[in-house]
Amino acid sequence: MKAVVKYANQDGCTEIRDVPVPAIGPGEALVEVAYVGICGSDPHIHHQDVTYPLEVPLILGHEFAGRIVDVGPSAGDWAVGDRVTAETHAEYCGRCSLCHANHYHLCRDRKGYGFRVNGAFARYVRVPVRILHRVPESVDLRQAALTEPFCVAYQAVINNSVLKPGDTVCIIGPGPIGILCTAMASLAGAAEIIVAGTTGDGERLEMARQYGATTTTDVADALRAAQELTDGYGADLVVDTAGPSATLKLSLDVVRPAGQITKVGWGPEPVGFSLDQLIGKSVRLQGSFSHTWDVWEKCLTLMGKGKMDLSKLITHELPLEEWARGFEIIEQRRGLKVVLVPA
Repeated sequence: MKAVVKYANQDGCTEIRDVPVPAIGPGEALVEVAYVGICGSDPHIHHQDVTYPLEVPLILGHEFAGRIVDVGPSAGDWAVGDRVTAETHAEYCGRCSLCHANHYHLCRDRKGYGFRVNGAFARYVRVPVRILHRVPESVDLRQAALTEPFCVAYQAVINNSVLKPGDTVCIIGPGPIGILCTAMASLAGAAEIIVAGTTGDGERLEMARQYGATTTTDVADALRAAQELTDGYGADLVVDTAGPSATLKLSLDVVRPAGQITKVGWGPEPVGFSLDQLIGKSVRLQGSFSHTWDVWEKCLTLMGKGKMDLSKLITHELPLEEWARGFEIIEQRRGLKVVLVPA
């Protein structure tokens, strides 16, 4: 089968290769990938611009949906033909204290698709049944391929933040995760949702309005916008989906005393400024990473009940062979979500 393979830990060492169809074992299923989304991290991996280890050669891709075409022994009630999507946690021990506490996404032995285990930029992917999820009949597989970023937003806004109906929320960064955090804040009852972007983010900010933003602004005006809406206090919750140290500094300025900052975006560079505002304002700074089984079920339920339509985020659909073009679209911010079609 054809697959997009990162073959060396150097910039640009990614190409289409012929690779064997994965062999499955007990408790596993073989999934034929119908659609796979390009995450913002994929071009960074391609350019070796990441801080985490990669085990090459490696098939990229971790946002996917498809159909089961084969099951191994001990696969439970999973069957050929089932429409599925899957978590990114290809491997974890299942025995440590974190796994037992439903924090298996933080397990020391965790290996994610497209990072340390062969992913879904291919026609077939091997999936342990413990991370499979059924796609509701009312949800097409194209939309289901975006379940993973939706789960990232759910985890950040609902599970890792304190958000009450009537709160003012500021989302920094109108990318897919930022827009989905906007949607979750709206579903949770936020009264005001400010989404801040930069030059060239006009279409993304308009999309954020479609998903619940009440105010959109340039990051330079985010503080003023938050203060005007809150008698000068600032936002109850700031969600930083951008990541650089400058947006953490902005978050500290925008958040109200006794508020919360939830950091989702990665920022590998040193912070380079004082964190004393964190103390002076008595602010909670919370990191948020990945998701768990229960989050996936909640998100699929919301999609199945028509409470969340992810299809509007998909701006491009390309064959697998045009993966490089898809990466360029993401890097040049000419689209929101690009999905690849392997078949």
